[in-house]
Amino acid sequence: MNKIAEIFAKASSIPEYASMYCARLSEVLASLDWEAFAQATEAFDEARQSGRCIYLMGNGGSAASCAHMVNDLVAGAYLEDKPAFRAVSLADNLATLTALGNDSGYDSIFVHQLKVLLRPGDLVLAMSVSGNSPNILRALEYANAQEAITVGFCGLTGGAMKSLCDIVIHADTTLDEYGPVEDVFSILGHILAGNLAMRQGKMLHH
Repeated sequence: MNKIAEIFAKASSIPEYASMYCARLSEVLASLDWEAFAQATEAFDEARQSGRCIYLMGNGGSAASCAHMVNDLVAGAYLEDKPAFRAVSLADNLATLTALGNDSGYDSIFVHQLKVLLRPGDLVLAMSVSGNSPNILRALEYANAQEAITVGFCGLTGGAMKSLCDIVIHADTTLDEYGPVEDVFSILGHILAGNLAMRQGKMLHH
């Protein structure tokens, strides 16, 4: 049975539903491959230290998670006189997205930008709940061909993107757990950006 539907059927109140949802989210987090996440974190730090660009891409809620993570890297992790993250979300320029979607089709909105921007050794992070978004898959194929480092955050069954990324963090969930998977994406972004900020001396308090 799908987990969110199961939780909804069992919960007799909003507080009980919330408690069960949070418990399920904790299960999903505990099941992640944290060694793979450590590899992803080191890849981000190496990109920062070497001045490589980091490109993030996702659709819908995943696009919002990408934008949030760029904020945490570019603004939140910035420290004067220290190497900074050069991070860009490919879903954030509305004019570019609508032009590419209109002229070339939605499947091309990310790969076209990478053709313009990407250089060998840059890092590409893809977030996709299903792991099967055609625009994500096309962009990852191109990034791999250009010898970029590819990192994937995915959920549900993992989809096709699992085989297209150098490093994969897969939230293995049932097919109705879009919410928990996107929660995981946000949490992973906070852990990664916060750890790397503090690693070079940027504390998170004001």
